[in-house]
Amino acid sequence: MSIDIRFKDDLNFRDLGGLECTDGRKVKEGCFYRGAGLGYFDSDELKEFEKLGVKTIMDLRSRQEIKALPDPEINGARIIEHSGLVVKGSEDIDWSPAGMAKIGGEAFEQLEKIKGYYENIAFSNRAFQIMIEEIVKGEVPIYFHCATGKDRTGVAAMILLMMLDVKREEIRKDYLVTNVFRKKILEKSLAKVADRSKDHPEIAVLITLQDGVEEKTFDIVMDSILNRYGDIGRYFEEEFHLSKAEREELKDRYLL
Repeated sequence: MSIDIRFKDDLNFRDLGGLECTDGRKVKEGCFYRGAGLGYFDSDELKEFEKLGVKTIMDLRSRQEIKALPDPEINGARIIEHSGLVVKGSEDIDWSPAGMAKIGGEAFEQLEKIKGYYENIAFSNRAFQIMIEEIVKGEVPIYFHCATGKDRTGVAAMILLMMLDVKREEIRKDYLVTNVFRKKILEKSLAKVADRSKDHPEIAVLITLQDGVEEKTFDIVMDSILNRYGDIGRYFEEEFHLSKAEREELKDRYLL
């Protein structure tokens, strides 16, 4: 995983190349990029982005999010829009700033709903299936993103890296880099609730989920897959219709 200084930190941008797999090989650089919505890029950053030669842009945001801040056209790239948020129960979660600043019983209820959301996001999620289909077809380099490039994008990255048999701790490392990129944003938000969080630490958890990522969330997603399917191979066979042989071919294609 490499950090590109051409893009400001809050874009949460990175190349997934270099992450180590269970067989000692590493993900090729220049194939898989993740980050925030392209509407947040300034003109210079968009020029640098075009130099990456991205063929496919996978936009995981909802229709409302896309309408509010659409991705600009990128020369040579095809944009695919499909929400990664369509998960049973997600409509009951109040993702607004007010919803993510609750305390007491309401906060714990909110956290339980969010936990359920992450327990189910990796299953029957058409957005992630489309992304993998594009990678299988060789439509790379691919850039996948949501709004801030941390939640839906983070899970999409998990799935992609699991497909290539990247080590779990390497996948975790990539997931948590979001908190490095968004450190200033997260610290500012946590400072605003510092007094209340002394008596209600649950609000700090919600704020972290709002502006960064929680390590527990990573484990919830990963463990939900293993608990349901028993092993990664079966997960990809059932959810993405990829056989062991097909995954091996993809590993030969995208690993060094």
